[in-house]
Amino acid sequence: MEADWSVEIGADLPIVAVPWEGFVDLRREPSLAQSLAETTTAPALAQMLVKLNAAASPVFTSKCDLWTLAADDIDPLEFEASREDAQVGTACYIDVIARDPTIFASFAMHEAWVRAAMAELREMALSQARVELVVREALVDDLEGFAVTLYTAACSSKEAGVQSTFRDALEAAAAITIKRAAAAGE
Repeated sequence: MEADWSVEIGADLPIVAVPWEGFVDLRREPSLAQSLAETTTAPALAQMLVKLNAAASPVFTSKCDLWTLAADDIDPLEFEASREDAQVGTACYIDVIARDPTIFASFAMHEAWVRAAMAELREMALSQARVELVVREALVDDLEGFAVTLYTAACSSKEAGVQSTFRDALEAAAAITIKRAAAAGE
């Protein structure tokens, strides 16, 4: 799988803020993920939000979005795909925040988390998909720290194929995000 990470911290760059107007706290009731506007056409996104916000998860989410990709939006090299398999696509992002206050406050722990996650994701044999983790500043209930935006995208020659690949990529990205977030505190 194509996987990359970056840091976007600076005065004019977005931050992850919790709460925000319209914020649904899935930590309290993860099943509410099924009712979000972003998940009505993407059951895989709803399932991953439930997993990421489960009581046993070391992270929670604050925001997500889902969109489609046209062939012009897809660079086959970035998806490890042929031109024929890069005709339609689906993408999403999920803002992910560590529950552990020590991890939340530590840039070094976030960097270690995303580096380890990228190494693991790059070893996965899943073409036509890409994942990117972006470390950002975060503000949670007026506490300053860091968060990770998880971008996942998939492409295919047909809509049916893209949904299957998107689900597989999102499942892998969410599982590794949870695993590596837990390991960041060890």
